[in-house]
Amino acid sequence: MNRLARKVAAITGAASGIGRATAELFSAEGARVAILDRNGPGGQEVAAALRSAGHDAHSWEVDLADGGKTEEAVTQAAAHFGRLDILVNNAATYVPRSVEDISRDEWRMVVDVNLTAYFLMARVAAGEMRRQGGGSIVNIASVHRLISEPNSSAYAAAKGGVAQLTRNLAIEFAPHNIVVNSISPGFIRTPMSIVNGVDETTTEHFMNYYVKFGRIPLRRAGLPEEVAAAALFLAARECGYLTGADLVVDGGLTITL
Repeated sequence: MNRLARKVAAITGAASGIGRATAELFSAEGARVAILDRNGPGGQEVAAALRSAGHDAHSWEVDLADGGKTEEAVTQAAAHFGRLDILVNNAATYVPRSVEDISRDEWRMVVDVNLTAYFLMARVAAGEMRRQGGGSIVNIASVHRLISEPNSSAYAAAKGGVAQLTRNLAIEFAPHNIVVNSISPGFIRTPMSIVNGVDETTTEHFMNYYVKFGRIPLRRAGLPEEVAAAALFLAARECGYLTGADLVVDGGLTITL
């Protein structure tokens, strides 16, 4: 359909899950895609698959916990493609620890990847976008900004920060015609839904509490492609007057509180 024709999109965490689904959808819609992921071989595999399908894609291996490398990767992607129109901040990490047990290093790593990297990527990307008259930044937050559960303090704090960061960036970047919005996914079936070797969307507790008893009104986990579709809507700027907003893609989970 070419809704992103002649656009260049940088997507973090694009070697798997929501990031990969987003890279595939954006490519199908005409975008040239920069895949940024700490899983170098995985990112290369996705880029190769997209190129074999006739799309323009290139991968960069980058650990988003390293701030300097994070900023450098965005600059390299923009230089490679000659411009940057879209940034999807998607990469995330999760450490299941109680408040008492999580170490400072674990806390710092989770916040660096899930929040600080989003800030750094957005700041550098906005500089590239200003030179061409505008762009779109999509931050992947989480329903953890609204609700939470035990053993997720660092992740929930970081995702709450992403929501507020989105609003602040939207204000500061608006004069440059750069819109900034976020998406808050619920339970999505991705590699991140596997905790301690178990896919939480297939457990007896999930199937009973969230599915059978309707805690999630749509009575199922979501798919990465469904989050990617929301990202496409925001990246394509089909509503040019939308900035600082959050789309909750959770099957209705947060309306049953």
